[in-house]
Amino acid sequence: MNAEANGLLRVRSAKEISSSRGGVERRAAVTRYLTVNAAQYDIRIVAPGATSCAASLGGLPDQTNLPALTANSAVTIAAIGELAPGDGGGQPFGPKAYVDDTSVATGNAKLRFIHASSGTGAVDVGTSGGALFTPVFNSIAFGNTATGTNGYVQTVPLSNVELSVRASGTTTDVLAEGTNLASGSIATAFAIGKTGSATTPLKVLLCGDNDAPVGALTPCTIVGGDPHRAHVRVAHLAPDVPAVDVCLAPTGGAFSGAGILRRLNVTTGLVYPQVTAYLDLPIASYTVRLVAAAATDCGTPAVPDTPSIVVVDNLYATIGALGDLTVPPNPDGGAPEGGTGDAGTPPSFGLKVFADNHAAPIPAGNVNLRFIHASPGTAAVDVGLGSGGSFVPLFANVAFGNIGVGVGIDPNGYVSSAPLAAQTLSARLSGGTMDAVVAPNITITANTLATAFAIGKGNDATHPLKILLCLDSNAPSGVLTSCTTAP
Repeated sequence: MNAEANGLLRVRSAKEISSSRGGVERRAAVTRYLTVNAAQYDIRIVAPGATSCAASLGGLPDQTNLPALTANSAVTIAAIGELAPGDGGGQPFGPKAYVDDTSVATGNAKLRFIHASSGTGAVDVGTSGGALFTPVFNSIAFGNTATGTNGYVQTVPLSNVELSVRASGTTTDVLAEGTNLASGSIATAFAIGKTGSATTPLKVLLCGDNDAPVGALTPCTIVGGDPHRAHVRVAHLAPDVPAVDVCLAPTGGAFSGAGILRRLNVTTGLVYPQVTAYLDLPIASYTVRLVAAAATDCGTPAVPDTPSIVVVDNLYATIGALGDLTVPPNPDGGAPEGGTGDAGTPPSFGLKVFADNHAAPIPAGNVNLRFIHASPGTAAVDVGLGSGGSFVPLFANVAFGNIGVGVGIDPNGYVSSAPLAAQTLSARLSGGTMDAVVAPNITITANTLATAFAIGKGNDATHPLKILLCLDSNAPSGVLTSCTTAP
């Protein structure tokens, strides 16, 4: 036989094949490519160590409808599914053929995704994750790969780029892994295992298709784990700032693509005084940029960027857009400075991060309430229950851009109290006796985490002083936290 009449064939075994046959090794592996005559072949699977192909493993039927192997082509035969899928939603076992690419443009790499996780619905696979997820492979069902080009995408080389997997059409990642693809690499990522399985959990088998073989095998690595995410929301609390979208870029990196809200199909942006729901973010240091709501990309900032916002695993935080856009920004581009109390000199606009207690327990039967002063040009205030002579302070002398501190208040500004049932929440200048804003009929049920913001301006008829109450632990309303303004 000559080179022009040959093809390359390799076989992948799945973890699932071992699940109901004693003595079968439990691992996923891919053989090296085998050189065979260009022809159409049938496949029979036999027991490990068998000295003859006379009998198939457990009576499995032969696969006789595989595509013809043409000269100079390469094919992977993947053994996918389960021998005994039972009633758990798994797919039955069977081999399936995938035509492989064997060349890649100079300076680039190629990656393919094959869905081989029995019982798992269609998935999306993309770079980064959480709210920054950028899809690469969309709605890939079991046994399938992307349509066209044999399922591969060509890309620049990847250096520790996070790839994430999620159920198709959802926004929660179920698997993530830092991935490297060198220039000239051709790789296939197989989804293997099963969701919810302790013995064969959902993982990715990443194989270097054109790497040098290791013995009889293609070099492959089982990768992937639970995503590490922070949970961050953005609060638009600046009265004179128009609707915006929110963009993030890794510190030192470039902004790319659309803003977070546009990625979630919200084209109207975030308007004053809305607060987004918590958004999952990969742990990193970010530069935060606000762009006009109508912007289709993150190229043009609406206000100066805020650098070096660091988020860590399982952090819950609120990024507040505070201050007055008409005042020159701080020279360091950081959070707004505290106000002087003179309504003519409000603090400049900026972003400030507040750590939230979303993951902390609430004492049984109580509520955890925090106050954030976000009314530009308003001096320090006292906030409490009741009004007038019946006023009982909860937070004292809170300056603009700050949380309450003091006895009974935790480091993130929360005080634990009995639930509120149609009670009055009021704010007044610190040490004063006249209420600046009175919010009646405030109800916060037991076991709720809540934040009250002072918003607006005392001398602004368009954006008057109000209380924005957000029920942080309640289910969001679409892409927004459940919040109301009063009075």
